[in-house]
Amino acid sequence: MAEIRGRFVLILDAMASGRAQQEARTAMKIPITDIKPGQWYKIQDTALVYERAIANGNGGSTGLKAIGARIMPILKKYTNELDAFANPHQLFMALNALFLSDNRGPDAGHFQAIQMTATSAVLEDTSPHLPEFHLGILEGAVKIFSGCSLSSSEIVEQGSDKKVYKITWEQGNPVFLTRRTLLVSENL
Repeated sequence: MAEIRGRFVLILDAMASGRAQQEARTAMKIPITDIKPGQWYKIQDTALVYERAIANGNGGSTGLKAIGARIMPILKKYTNELDAFANPHQLFMALNALFLSDNRGPDAGHFQAIQMTATSAVLEDTSPHLPEFHLGILEGAVKIFSGCSLSSSEIVEQGSDKKVYKITWEQGNPVFLTRRTLLVSENL
């Protein structure tokens, strides 16, 4: 049985709205107060319960994708796990290792880049997680990098055994404001 690290369940609980949070907490087989960040829990009994409750209570797949898009910015803000990556390309190449740091078991699946360019990625997901949630995570991953903006994202294949996502982004230079730029703009 696939397992997920408790910290991920706690992140989902914190992001879920009142109704979705209540629904998930009621459906989980273990009380949220017993979830420990470093412990492992069955995905079916925890994370998937939250993903379904979020989809039910937050506008379906659109709401689930929006919640997923907040995961990487939260990890970037509160941990140093993503500091080693300079751009989405580097992050997506290492995504499977990151995925496996929070997911384990023979049926946990994988999350691998199968085609990459400097500004696009095609990724294969064989995990039990809901596809809209993972699409949101990929969108959020692009947005954590200064100078990068999401161009498009889509689920190009969705089956019971795997999902395939395509993400494209624009990668510009980060904007650096100088004191002179600020002074000139104030005088306009």
